[in-house]
Amino acid sequence: MKTLNMIAGALACAFVAPSLASGAEAVKTANIAERGLKPADFPRWHQVVPNVYAYEDKLTSAGQTLTTNSLIVVTTDGVVIVDGQDNIEQGKAMVANIKKITPQPVKYMIIASDHVDHVGANPALKEAWPNMVFISTPASKKTMEAQKREILASELVTDKRDLKVGGTDIQILNLGRGHTGGDLVVYLPQSKVMFMSELYDRYVFPPMVSGFPSEWVATIKKAQAMDVTWYIPGHGFTDSDAPTLKADLGEYLKATEHVISEAKRLRAAGLTCETEKNCPAHEKANWGSYTAWTLYPQQAPRALARVYMEMDGKLPK
Repeated sequence: MKTLNMIAGALACAFVAPSLASGAEAVKTANIAERGLKPADFPRWHQVVPNVYAYEDKLTSAGQTLTTNSLIVVTTDGVVIVDGQDNIEQGKAMVANIKKITPQPVKYMIIASDHVDHVGANPALKEAWPNMVFISTPASKKTMEAQKREILASELVTDKRDLKVGGTDIQILNLGRGHTGGDLVVYLPQSKVMFMSELYDRYVFPPMVSGFPSEWVATIKKAQAMDVTWYIPGHGFTDSDAPTLKADLGEYLKATEHVISEAKRLRAAGLTCETEKNCPAHEKANWGSYTAWTLYPQQAPRALARVYMEMDGKLPK
């Protein structure tokens, strides 16, 4: 088994994506073009800590291309994936690339976000590894059932599940609602890596169209209070060092809090926001530096409308 792990490690090193130069790192964006990258540069991945990989493939939304991220955990007794990708083609690419990293089969897929760009590729993964087990919250399973998704979770986590695979401890945690209402995070206590999924969309204007704004803030704070070195986002680049990713989670929290405070200020001033398309409040909003964040034009009015719904008590319980 030791020889097998050495071979897998060598294969992984051969295919790890290079880190970006410090100049590119200074660009605070999730848009691949603004980081000097092209669609042909994806998918790509890199090793965060030994046997744990951040995997990025491209996602185009509103004319901008960013990344959707997955976590790949290689153990001596199989692979665990957290979140998939957008479509079958990307799923087939992910299968091929995991096989470049390790000959181990995928044992588990943890659905941390139930949105299509994180689950659309799952049928291709299931075809490659028919015995793999899918795990989600009950809320995400209900959402995916309503969407008539082909692959649903067979195991559910309401609060916490401790998973041990090949000597690797994996904690699947429901810290609270945020982006989807069925959000999970995955924590590796031995390496202090936490995959945040869409609770942390690095330098993306907070996408709240299906979110729970105030609960989202509380959920991020719970994650920040844990003993974590590496916070890995669900969108936005993953190839920074641990202190930078941690600091940018703090920036994302501030952005989320700013959306909420602006909505409260605008509503107190008598401005309305019934829907993202009927939102006079957006014209008077002060977004400051967040106007430079990826997807700002689309997400800002959606976020305002969602906070107004929360203040009106209209969000699902």
